[in-house]
Amino acid sequence: MKLSIIIAAYNAEEFLEATILSAVKITPPALEVIVVDDGSTDQTSAICASFGNKICYRRVKNGGVSRARNIGAAMATGEWLLFLDADDLLLPDGPVTLVTAAEKSEADMAYGMVNERQEPPKEPRITGMGYAEGKAPFPAIQNYGRCAIITPGSAIIRKELHERIGGFVAGYEPMEDRDYWIKAGMLATCAFAATVVLDKIWRRISAGKMHEKRIWNGWRSRMALPAWCKEHDVAWPEMLPRDDRTLLERSVNEAVHYGCWGLVGVLLSECRKSTVRTFWTTKAALEFYLRGGERINPSPTWLGSNQ
Repeated sequence: MKLSIIIAAYNAEEFLEATILSAVKITPPALEVIVVDDGSTDQTSAICASFGNKICYRRVKNGGVSRARNIGAAMATGEWLLFLDADDLLLPDGPVTLVTAAEKSEADMAYGMVNERQEPPKEPRITGMGYAEGKAPFPAIQNYGRCAIITPGSAIIRKELHERIGGFVAGYEPMEDRDYWIKAGMLATCAFAATVVLDKIWRRISAGKMHEKRIWNGWRSRMALPAWCKEHDVAWPEMLPRDDRTLLERSVNEAVHYGCWGLVGVLLSECRKSTVRTFWTTKAALEFYLRGGERINPSPTWLGSNQ
């Protein structure tokens, strides 16, 4: 199977061994399992060394998950790429199921279902629906509002398509994968395998739980998407919004919904810069003021490095 599995690992000693084991034990085996150690300070390197020549290991200076994935993709020799998070577990027949689905549909990417395990006492649930399968730009339109691909480890993509996209964008975390799959869906056909291909455990520190960064970087990535389309000579789908007003209004509403009041203030500032004033942004501004404004709700401390 001409598949390269790429694991970006940063201080992942607690879960990494099980993750690598799940990758090396798939059937049929992958062409290679690449682990990019993103400057870990724990026992990540020792765990990787214990696998010997079963994996390809490379240590790099810490630069974030997007950069590490892109480095792994550049190392890969396979036709297909699968980006596995360092705390997820592949099901033994998951990757071959994805490759089969993609080749059957003559698609350049494919995704499957995920067994999502929440921290106790929540019960596991199976997620992932086939609503994003189809020809470009349909997958992009479907993934724009809510990504059908639960996590990168539940999908495969042709290396050629990865390179056309330009890889993952550093600085968009934890929305870098949504941005990635939207771009892929602008260019190529997507297939779906109606079976569970991955076990994922959501933890309090999981990137998908970082609401402030998710909302902020989701807005940033969408604002930059029209320029990416122009650069790659891709027609903008008429069904997708591209104006500041709609994108800012949606982001403000989402920040209010999740109680991210510091971010609400930042987004309202962006509204003023872009002269965006709607019923919903005005309502949010009033509530922000009544909650003490910037005096009580300072901007997120991480924001300076993400602007």
